[in-house]
Amino acid sequence: MCSGTFTRASRGTSCSAGSRVNSRLGSARKRASLLENPAGSPALPSRGFSRGLGEHAAQRRLITPWILLLALTAATSPLPAQQRAGVRSDTVLTEGRALERLQARADSLLREWRRANALADMVDSLNHTRAAGGTDTISVGALRIVTNPSPARLREAAARAWPVIDSLYGSEAQQLAQRPYLIAPYDPDTNSPKPMRRGAIQVPWDQDVASLAMLLLTTVPIGRPDRALQDWLGGSVLPIIHPVQARAAVYVLLVTAPSQAARSCFLGAISDCRNALALGESPDPLQQWYPSAGERRALVLRSFAEYFGYSDHGAGKPALQSCGAGSDSACTELLRSLPPGALPRPLTYDARAALVHIALRRGGREAYHRLVATPGAPIADRLASAAGVSVDSLVALWRSEILAARPAPVTLPPWGPWAALGWTAVFAVCALRSSRWRVS
Repeated sequence: MCSGTFTRASRGTSCSAGSRVNSRLGSARKRASLLENPAGSPALPSRGFSRGLGEHAAQRRLITPWILLLALTAATSPLPAQQRAGVRSDTVLTEGRALERLQARADSLLREWRRANALADMVDSLNHTRAAGGTDTISVGALRIVTNPSPARLREAAARAWPVIDSLYGSEAQQLAQRPYLIAPYDPDTNSPKPMRRGAIQVPWDQDVASLAMLLLTTVPIGRPDRALQDWLGGSVLPIIHPVQARAAVYVLLVTAPSQAARSCFLGAISDCRNALALGESPDPLQQWYPSAGERRALVLRSFAEYFGYSDHGAGKPALQSCGAGSDSACTELLRSLPPGALPRPLTYDARAALVHIALRRGGREAYHRLVATPGAPIADRLASAAGVSVDSLVALWRSEILAARPAPVTLPPWGPWAALGWTAVFAVCALRSSRWRVS
């Protein structure tokens, strides 16, 4: 019977090897028994030969243990099949030990990763707790400022900004109590990390009050108006920081804009003022804003020459050259090929913002509420509703304020022309003394 824990192939090899060992042992034992018990052998003829045979038997008794030892050694020594099975088992054992080492290393890395995550979570929790516990809320009217403790003069800035905000938005300014500013002042004279707060405006805490007040006025967190109002205006309704300078800039634009509608508005045509302010509902803004061929050609050559010359690998360059040569159809075709909303309006954001501010000032505290209450109505009707007057009356009031903001002309003192002539003579003498003008 053959037993063991080897595979099927190794089990068969082991059994055959064992049978050979057993046969060797049996033959060795049989020879030993024959040497030790000669009675079982055939009779011998004489005593002398018997004595010699006895001596030879004694010698065999001495050799027998060595034969048995060699047989046992042969039986216990590994055969080739057994060696191959042992190498295979050693390989499996080595691979198993390697897998165990890799598993132990992976478990160690997993423990370190969990420990690092726990430490990072603790740091984030501490930072969040520090940020949440180190805040201050400044309240002026309905205006709220959430900030970290610092020497920044935010309360004084809020006291300056709140009257302007309240006069512009009226009753709608009360929503600022639920929409606070997030401001994070920092020390500009240190290398320590700046306070990090999502959505917060970072400012140095030594900034002056006027700059902080301007910051509050230009970033009012009021609810954004509807898309139609933003598209017409070109942005949100915000306080005008320098109204006098803004109206003076609109005055200059009325005089110099390459648009017949703007120039006619300057001369007193209210209907053209509506067109220049983009209050009309014309399906063709190009004809409404730039009705003459000269205006369209000037617009193409001054504002879009580079665009049409290089877009689409110069596909519009022939039409651009035709427009420059005087072809109005080429100019019109180029302007109509612009993307929606790319055609510039005769007047800028400052002109339309001034109109909105006049309407809100004229309509009282509920004017802004009325302006944003009907997002589906035409812009002209919404402005008239906010101001409480007709559109023509509102536009006429806007025009009068723009004309009143005419920049003061620059007046030269009496000695100004003589000073100009004197400097001209000095430069002429310097030029004549230059070596460039000498004849060799």
